[in-house]
This record gives sequence, structure tokens and C-alpha cells, in this order.
Amino acid sequence: MPIVEVQNVSKRFALRRRRHALLSRRGLAHLLRLGEKEQFAALDGVSFTVEPGECVGIIGQNGSGKSTLLKLIAGVTLPSSGRVAVHGRVASLLELGAGFHSILTGRENIYLNAGILGMRHAQVAEVYDSIVEFSGIASFIDNPVDTYSSGMYVRLAFAVAAHVNPDLFLVDEVLAVGDEEFQRKCRRRIAEFREQGKTILFVSHDLGMVHSLCERVILLHKGKMVVRSNPQETIKYYMRLVGNPKGVHTLAKGDVEVVSNNGHMNLFYQRKELTGGQGLEGKLRAMQQDHHTSSADWEIATSGPDQCVARGRMHRLPVTHVWTIKIEGKTVIWRMGIECRNPVPIDLIEANLLISSQYTEWVYGDLSGVFPEILPEDTEWNAVVAPDVMANEAAALPREDSQLPTVLVDVKHHKPYMRLVWANTDSATGCRVLQANARVPAADEEFAAGYHDLLTFHIQLGLTREEVRRKVTEERSLKLGALTAVFEHGRIRLNYGDTLLTTLVHAYTSMLISDLWNDSINLQWGAVEREGDRLTISGYSRRFPFRQIWELEPVENGFSWRVLLEAFEPIDVQEYHASIILRQEYSRWRTDHESGIFPPFEPGVEDWRHLNHSYKPGLHITASGDEIPDVTLEADPEKGLPRMTPLNTGAGQRGRVLQALHTADTCLIHYEPGTHLYSSTRIIVKPREDS
Repeated sequence: MPIVEVQNVSKRFALRRRRHALLSRRGLAHLLRLGEKEQFAALDGVSFTVEPGECVGIIGQNGSGKSTLLKLIAGVTLPSSGRVAVHGRVASLLELGAGFHSILTGRENIYLNAGILGMRHAQVAEVYDSIVEFSGIASFIDNPVDTYSSGMYVRLAFAVAAHVNPDLFLVDEVLAVGDEEFQRKCRRRIAEFREQGKTILFVSHDLGMVHSLCERVILLHKGKMVVRSNPQETIKYYMRLVGNPKGVHTLAKGDVEVVSNNGHMNLFYQRKELTGGQGLEGKLRAMQQDHHTSSADWEIATSGPDQCVARGRMHRLPVTHVWTIKIEGKTVIWRMGIECRNPVPIDLIEANLLISSQYTEWVYGDLSGVFPEILPEDTEWNAVVAPDVMANEAAALPREDSQLPTVLVDVKHHKPYMRLVWANTDSATGCRVLQANARVPAADEEFAAGYHDLLTFHIQLGLTREEVRRKVTEERSLKLGALTAVFEHGRIRLNYGDTLLTTLVHAYTSMLISDLWNDSINLQWGAVEREGDRLTISGYSRRFPFRQIWELEPVENGFSWRVLLEAFEPIDVQEYHASIILRQEYSRWRTDHESGIFPPFEPGVEDWRHLNHSYKPGLHITASGDEIPDVTLEADPEKGLPRMTPLNTGAGQRGRVLQALHTADTCLIHYEPGTHLYSSTRIIVKPREDS
């Protein structure tokens, strides 16, 4: 049977307002409303039970209802609604000197206070010497208590309560008044109570003491009870709420919770925190100084259960941060903007999402990998993905045994120079961090007076690993019936239903310049730009002065693959091609001029080998196989006809290749600075019965 039962308890107090003078503008109206009473809910719908022998901590900010709850349990006051039941003798230490009479001596107050707590005079006499010894104020025991310091008050009050032999011991924050030695003595006494099977309810702001003494912790926030799975999780959540109340707001919807606290945010899923450190935070750099969002003066401008607008006024910049935060389903949306009161030169914009080190795998656009271990000697943040790789989508996957959710992030940049980077923090912070930052070009540094959108994070939680990987590719995918084409960092992967048709580097391009092949997978690719069903992507060469621009768009039975070459300086090219590497199950090929069989791979032969005899220009080359669809690479006459050629890769790679090859017949292919059509083809996929 529980020793304490609290069932849907609320406690409301009438607010006392200062009366207005009758002659003031609102005086008469106030006089007419004297019958109307405003009320404040100190507790709102609190329910829990405490079993015999439990030590339960109660924490929360000032004004959250902690002391009110203990007074209800002690019977000092009654609830406005709900029920409180206590079974057993209660000893309470709720207020400094509660139950003491100021003109009586310490000796007299021991008998008085113990009597109030239910002990007879003879029982008190038996433990009197122990009470005095425990209090440590024997020299002053016959002095009136109004001469005592606050510490002496607490010593004597706790000593009396500790010797009452209660079934339930209620302790409020008054222990904080005692010195370190007395607090150690109190902790030892509480430990003895626990060993004796006594029940303890303990209110304190000393989170270390709460964590060490209590096997369960109740958090009160604005009169409501917040439940977490264990003391550590409860204390961690409470620490996220600590700050100037004007700038704190909690959003919740379903499994998702967000705490926005004075310039940083923390995310929770199914009551588990997935963020680490400061969670989500921002920074501006202006005039060679960093200005963190957490250093601003924040207030919650508008609020609701699942959305809010927070505004933070910077101290050293004429800038106010404007954060719009909301929860939609299992997605947290964070829109970050600034209001400039005057023109402001800003050379760096940064937003960070710090998450737990329990996340072990990262996804970044079409790349993925494992987070390296954070070592004790790591004193700086270290990029996990090369900063020159560009993507708008990223994800983090937790350890298989973790209770944390998957995290899928899509970032909409409102500035063209924004980039997204996965990194590890230093060892002291010990987090993974997804950073969106922009080093603003000098020509754009001055932000005019007015409002400016910076970026929008969409953070989707709780998808399966397969859903995460699929969604990361959606913005880079074209789908036509059963055919799906996915752009992956300079290559195109082809799926037909659940069957992967391509292998190795899939569909890609390459240029031979100065006897060096420049494969598209080695270019520096930017983010995919999508307009309806049309994808446009740019990739820069690190070695030669050019970039490729790929344009992908659905056509009947496939998609068009148009490649532009932008030369920044004159370039001479020996030859170039667009190629598709197919699975080894493809066994036959045909062009406009001949057909043949893909031969078996020869062990030990790793050179790629052309299989055709005629290199006449043509429009088509097709690969076929049993129980897999035909794949055709079809040239666009607009560019001029390439030489269609089939190849076998080396034996170790085991791929079949369809290639549209452009060669220099008499001299090098020369490109002047400007934009040129490099290749224009279509990739057509048809089931065997349609070919």
C-alpha cells in the first residue's frame, strides 16, 4: 500500500492586486469588479504515489509548486481539487523555524516542536541528549531561539525532526542553510532513514544531492508534473529549463518535445534527449567578434503548445534574432532570421545542431559513413565530411542498442553561400554536430536595415533506417513508373522496382585531358536544384578550369541526361564519354551497326576492353539479359553522333559498360571559355517483353 497518494491535485490561490484609487482612470471599473477574483494555479493536475521506503526528490524552479506540494502532503493546507492521502507518522521540515516559538529557549522548543510532531514528553526526554548532540548547539540550548542564526535554527529543527522516528520525512530546501559538515551529517541521517525503510520526500535545488540520495525524481514545471524514466533524465531535462523565464518555452506534440531557452534549443523524443551541449544554437561574426545567440536578451513573443516565436536582442549589435519554432507531426521546424535596426556588416552566419555521441553513423547527401571516436586529446571540432562537399540533406543514425531516434535534417538556405557540414566537437563537449555556416563574401557583407531570412531546419525524428536512406535521396531522384534514377555525387544509380541495374560508378562521364582522365565522380558537386521533375547539378574540377552542369529530366520510358561544359579558360580535350556500368547479368549488346555477347571475365585481366568491331557513329547501344529489363543509351543528334561502344570492365569489377564516346578525329577537341554542350543522351529502360 502506498504511503503517499496524490490524485489529480490542483492548488489555486487568489491573486491580490493593489487597489486603484477611485479617482484614477480604472478605479471605478476596478471597484465594480471587486467580486471577481483572479486565481493562480500553483499546482495543476498532479498525480503520483510514493511506496514505503522510497526516497523521492522534488525539483523545479522557484514558483513551480514544490513547497506547496509538500505542505499539502504535510496537511498544512488543503488542495483546491483532487485528493491527498498519507498513511503513517509524518515529520516535516518545511520552513525555517516552523513550529518554533521565538521567545522560548532551544530546550523548550525541542519539547514543543517534538510534541507538535506527535511525540509524548517522556519520549522526547529519552532522545533529548541525542537531539542536542546532533544539532551541535549545546552551548546555546538555553538561549531564546530569536537569538539564533539561520544555521542554528536549521540544525535544531532538523535534529528534532530526525529523532521523531517518522514513517514519512518531508524536507524542504532549508537544508541548504546549514554548513558543509552539518549537511554531511544530514545526508548520513537520511541514509540511515533509508536503511530503516523510512520514506523520504526531499525538495532541493542541490541537484547533486538529489541525484545521490533519490532513486526517483519528480520535476514540477509551472505547476505541472514532468515525468522522466530515471533521476538522471529528469535532472537533465530540468537543467534545460533553467534560465530567464521570459525566454523559456516548452513545446510538445506526440513523442516530440522542444525546450527553447534563451538562445538555444534542446530536442526530446519519447522523453529521451537526443541533443547534447547547447542543442541548437546560432552565431554571427561581425567586426571581428563572435556574437552567440545565447548571449542575447530573449523573450517568447508568441507561444502555443506546439509552436512559438522567440526574439533575442543582441547587446553589441543592432540585431534582433527571430526564431520561429514549431512541431509538425514528428518534425521540428526551426526558422532562423534576423532583424537589423541599422545596416550591419556580417561576415559569418552559423547554426549548429549538437546531438549525442550515441549517434554512430552519418549520412550526408549521397555519402555515408561512421563517426570517428572522439578522443581525449581532441581539443577542437573536426570535420567528418570534407567541407567542400555540398548537400542540403543529412542524417544521423544511433547505435543499434540506443533508445534514441534517427535524425533526418533538411536545411533550406536563404543565402546562396550557406553550406552544411558534419563534425565531431571537442572531447569536453563530446557531441556530433551538424553545422550550417556561411562565410559571407565581402561584396554581400552589409545586411540592410530590416528583416532577413537566414535558414530553415526541418528535423524529422523516429524514421526507420530504411526510410531515412530513402528520404535522403528523394530530392535527388527521378521516378518514372518502376524506373528510379538517383544522382549520387557525380553518378546516376538506376533501379527498376527493387532491382539495381547499375554497379560500380553507375552512369558517369569522363574527359581525357593531358593524358589524365577526369571522372565526374571526382568533381566537386554542389547541391541539387529541383524544379518539378527536372534536376540541375553543377560539379567543379579541382585539376582543370571547368565545371560540368548536369540536367536530368524524365522522358518516355526513361530520362534525358544533358551535360554542359563551362570552360573558365581555353581547354584541349583528347576524348570524352558518357557511360553506364551495368550488372554482370547483362549478357548481350547491340548497336546500330552490329551486335554481340558480353564474354566471360578473364581471371587476372583488369583492363577495360572494347567489344565492338565497328566504331561508326550511331544513335543507340542496348544491353539485354535474362529476366532483367533492356537498357539503352540513346544519343541526341543535336550534339552530333558519338561512337557507341560496349565494354567489359576488369575481372575484379565485373561490370558491363555502354559508352557514348566522343573522339578527336584529326586534332584535339578545343573549348574556348564559355558554356558548351558536352553530351546529350537518353537512358531508356524497357522490360524484356517490350524490346
